[in-house]
Amino acid sequence: MESKRRDFLPVLCLLLILATGSVALGQDTGESGGPNFTRSEPLGPEITARPGADEVLDLEACVLQALETNDALKAERLRMAELEGVMDQALSTGLPTLDLVGDWSRGRDPSFALDSTFGGGGDGGLGAPPDAPDWFNDWLGGFGSFIPEAGDIKAQSFLRANANLNWTINPLKISGAVGAAKLGIRRQELNTTAVENQTSETTVAAYYSIIKAAERISAVRAQLANQKEVLDIIQMRYELGLTTRLDTLQAAVTLANTRPQLTLAQARLRNEGARLNAIMGRRPEDGLRIANRQEVETDPLQDQVALELAQNRPELESSLVFADILRQNKKAQQADHRPYLTLFGSYGYVGNTFDNVFEDGHDSWRTSVALNVPVFDGLLTRGLVAETAAQIRRTEAEVTGQRRLVQVETLELLANLRSARELLLAVQLNLTRSEEVLEESLLMLQMGKVNFLDVLLSEANRAEARSNVIDARYEVLVITASLKRALGYSPLVSLNQIPGLVAEVSP
Repeated sequence: MESKRRDFLPVLCLLLILATGSVALGQDTGESGGPNFTRSEPLGPEITARPGADEVLDLEACVLQALETNDALKAERLRMAELEGVMDQALSTGLPTLDLVGDWSRGRDPSFALDSTFGGGGDGGLGAPPDAPDWFNDWLGGFGSFIPEAGDIKAQSFLRANANLNWTINPLKISGAVGAAKLGIRRQELNTTAVENQTSETTVAAYYSIIKAAERISAVRAQLANQKEVLDIIQMRYELGLTTRLDTLQAAVTLANTRPQLTLAQARLRNEGARLNAIMGRRPEDGLRIANRQEVETDPLQDQVALELAQNRPELESSLVFADILRQNKKAQQADHRPYLTLFGSYGYVGNTFDNVFEDGHDSWRTSVALNVPVFDGLLTRGLVAETAAQIRRTEAEVTGQRRLVQVETLELLANLRSARELLLAVQLNLTRSEEVLEESLLMLQMGKVNFLDVLLSEANRAEARSNVIDARYEVLVITASLKRALGYSPLVSLNQIPGLVAEVSP
């Protein structure tokens, strides 16, 4: 009788394990009859990066807001106003200047009375005949002394009101200055476009970083749920005497070690939300909710087309325009050593009191036209022209180097994107397999065919596979955005909208 009880006891224990295991894991065991395994906690259509937000922003809305209110981009656009001022300065080289001058002066000048040639108490230089009578000499002396003595001259005051017109006409200098200013505005437009693309790229990366952080939270919660499930199974088997206390303690410790990862993941989500707020020109602590959308583009790309497109990116165009600006400056500098015309005109009134300044006969005017032919300026113009010519050669050499660096960057991004796509496919397949292994391990643990360490290893593999998928998808999305920026396009533009980039796939 006792032997029959001993034979029946293992069967009873096995039935109890299967029954209680199903109850502990939930009512829904799946179609395969296995445990209710938590593959991952599905993310909702919205992600709350920071609490308090009323609206949900998608990727396009985030980028558009960043392009409108980003601080660095606003500063770049304000430089356009500076260049408009430079344009006015350039135009001033071809326009005349008009000055209204009011002048009051008071002075005493006895210089003309100090020379007897002009009077000064003498005979005025007229001279009398040798045989002239005395009365004639007296009369002549009085006439020649109509200029008073120097000490008798008094200070005088004068009031003048003038309008002075000056105009320097140097066509070569005007052409060079205005041409350089126009090219400067064009260069700033290219620089602004480049900064807009960089801002869009940064916004896209921050947006996907929020989704990545939310997926981390989901993965950690799924991992905690699975580890709690393992702990329940171990505790049940311990109560039935089918495992040791050490296994139960190890399962509990593993669960406790995973919980801090959830806290870190949640903090990372809030930090990423603050970073995206700052990029969009908002306060970092403002509420933020985004749409949970990740569109991975897998179109095949043509390397040669990408290299050609990269040569026209705004940064390179800006460098080429800068070389043209230097050429215009050189032309303006050379004009300083070429003949040019100056025109001057002045019209005004003069008086010695406020009442008689504008009386008839008190007006004065003057006009002049001069042809200036520079002969020698101490080698100043020659030195300036030589300096600018060297800057042009240096800029051209730098542009050549930039072109090579752009090609290197484009090739690296293309290679990295292909590697990231291949890696994403591989880790997605590995995740599916690791989830199947973990699911089977949990079932085998209930049946007592594997120990806790085997399940722990399966759980670690699944967690690593899930992490690899999150990282790989993020890399594909971010590298794709960087490639678009490197080709001179906004990251919001899809790959198949870039002319000739996507290779045609034969059916």
